[in-house]
Amino acid sequence: MHKDIIDSKFLESMADKRSFLKRMFTVFISQEPKRIQEIKNALHAQDNERLRHLAHSLKGGAATIGVERVRECCLNLENASRANDMEAANAHFETLEVEMRNAYAFMFDFLAE
Repeated sequence: MHKDIIDSKFLESMADKRSFLKRMFTVFISQEPKRIQEIKNALHAQDNERLRHLAHSLKGGAATIGVERVRECCLNLENASRANDMEAANAHFETLEVEMRNAYAFMFDFLAE
């Protein structure tokens, strides 16, 4: 299950850099909840431009640390906002929230090891 949340190849590549990876996870956990709230606010305001920008930046952050399912959700959210499809954007955001919770849970477990 954990390999789905964080790309297994990425984790293997970081095997000898655990302390660095822990720092990256700590930064993600501390900064991204704020961005998720900003995405939610942009959705409610139907601010497509801001929504696309926020989804794009979270996508980059997620890709950097191998959080593949979050990256995919962000890509879908970015595409929906570009297409002006708020119904799809809302659905992708709901999935994103679930995947972020999964990512946080994985990271908290990893940090506790």
